[in-house]
Amino acid sequence: MTETASPLKLRRKPVQQRSRMTQGAILDAFVRLLVEKGYAGLTMRDIALVAGVGLGTLYEYFPGKKSIAAHCIHERFKNIGIQMRIWVDAKQGQPLQQMIAYLIEQIIKMHADKMEERSALIFLERQISNMEAYSSLYGQIVAIWESAFEASADRATYVGKSAEVVHAAVYGVLYQTLMLSPQSLLEAKFRQDMQNLVLGYLQITGQSA
Repeated sequence: MTETASPLKLRRKPVQQRSRMTQGAILDAFVRLLVEKGYAGLTMRDIALVAGVGLGTLYEYFPGKKSIAAHCIHERFKNIGIQMRIWVDAKQGQPLQQMIAYLIEQIIKMHADKMEERSALIFLERQISNMEAYSSLYGQIVAIWESAFEASADRATYVGKSAEVVHAAVYGVLYQTLMLSPQSLLEAKFRQDMQNLVLGYLQITGQSA
């Protein structure tokens, strides 16, 4: 069977609770198999077996494994964005550097959970995501960093494209580390180095503004 032009287009949109649970089981099965076998080694039949659904049912939801992969990546990034907004709201009105330090700590903790899965999905994202999908995810996360600037007590001190630079610094270092040495995320030194990198940049920006 061939896949649709857009990997995020579902053949069957999950509306009822049972359908959403079925889709969730499929996505979870895909991630588990991705870690165990790698993307090239897993098949739609494998996914159906692990998810506990029939192969025909699987194809009712997804036209192929690229579509499943795209949805897994999309859901993981969306959940990161949801959590970031919660963290920003929790620290609203604090100085920006305190907010950013808190966000970095929470982001690292989140990615340290199920490191193998996150590492595998990051590798895969670089293989299958097109520019449109990447730009959309990039824009959504940058907008959340910008909301942190807006919610801070001293936002007038920080001008320009600082939010974009913060995003590039955090996710550039974080994702490289997840791919090459994921256990580093468990070390206090990694968290401190990341905070020093970003907060040092913000301090220079603030002083020169």
